[in-house]
Amino acid sequence: MRKADIVIALFFMVIGFVLLFDAVRLGFQWGVTGPESGLFPFYLGLGLVVCSLLTLRTIYAKYKKDGYDKLLMPKGALKPILWVLIPSVGMVVITEFVGLHIAAGIFLGFYMRSVGKIGWGTTLMVSFLVPLSLYIAFDKLFLVPLPQGLWGGILIPF
Repeated sequence: MRKADIVIALFFMVIGFVLLFDAVRLGFQWGVTGPESGLFPFYLGLGLVVCSLLTLRTIYAKYKKDGYDKLLMPKGALKPILWVLIPSVGMVVITEFVGLHIAAGIFLGFYMRSVGKIGWGTTLMVSFLVPLSLYIAFDKLFLVPLPQGLWGGILIPF
């Protein structure tokens, strides 16, 4: 766990230094007409670096006191993570082909049936009504079309 904490703190510190460098390049002071364009990114980057340093200090103090290291992921934790990750990646891939509406229905149906162990009637009803509600709300009422994918326009012609 300590290694993961240190890596994340260092990652955010690097992002903070990148922000600082770019803000200095843009100009981060108060100009004649007001703040220069790098003022907010400068203080954001400075805050990231300071918070990362405080986090590293806390990690050092905690692990110096405790003296042991817990695992980042206990045994058996990978399976529930994969039950979320694999269907989510599958939905993203399917969205590219059939669009968000149909992909959402497939995802909901799979997840409700396999993970939730919900009955077929409820699963089919939700898998149909939620994408239909999304279609009506976004595509028809708000006039904001959601991604249709390669075949989504053919599969949903209206």
